[in-house]
Amino acid sequence: MKKFVILFFLVAACQPIEPSAQTIIDQSIARYGGSEWSQAHLNFRFRNHTYTLKRDHQNFIYTRQSLDDSLPYKDVITSSGAFTRTLNEQPIALSDSLKQLYASSVNSVLYFVQLPYILNDGAVIKERLMDSEIAGQSYYTLKITFQQEGGGEDYRDAFRYWIHQTTYEIDYMAYNYQTSGGGTRFRVTTSKNKVAGLTVQDYDNYKADEKFPPLDSLPVYFERGNLQKVSSIINTDWTKVWD
Repeated sequence: MKKFVILFFLVAACQPIEPSAQTIIDQSIARYGGSEWSQAHLNFRFRNHTYTLKRDHQNFIYTRQSLDDSLPYKDVITSSGAFTRTLNEQPIALSDSLKQLYASSVNSVLYFVQLPYILNDGAVIKERLMDSEIAGQSYYTLKITFQQEGGGEDYRDAFRYWIHQTTYEIDYMAYNYQTSGGGTRFRVTTSKNKVAGLTVQDYDNYKADEKFPPLDSLPVYFERGNLQKVSSIINTDWTKVWD
């Protein structure tokens, strides 16, 4: 009996330790630039706007400026939750619903730009699910939801991230959202770019016929060709803001 107990503990001690959701996220953040994200100051272009990210740890300022000379508005969001829009540098009075709409649009772009660093925000709830295989590669599967307090207007959104088990890169993600009528998207990383020591990604964006399919089913739908491509998320003209 004693030999059996010793053998059991020897076998158990030789088993690899499975990483937690937090460990996987931390490894992924390190792959994408690590602590450099805590003070990232970047400019980039997405479609017909320029964006600026200025972060000082938990404090940040996000800006979006129209490239349309006939309507040169500028949106600004701060970490305190304040939102302002100016036109020709003059403040514009907006209803609360419009403020929320515009702020959500800016936040969405900057959220995806800062992945995976932003997954360590205080309101994030992290859970590791069963591992997945997509296109012959092995992935950790993470479920991300949000606490209501500190989770913003979109705290009811839910995400899946498929993080490669060797590279710790986010190759696939899926999410459902409740704003603007709600829906579900599946994103496939199409390119990775280095900007001042940080890694940023572009994506192809897909949807299913069903409005809210189970997020964990989307990799299977994708491999079967059952998803419809709706857009490409391509950010360009990256520059570092030198203070």
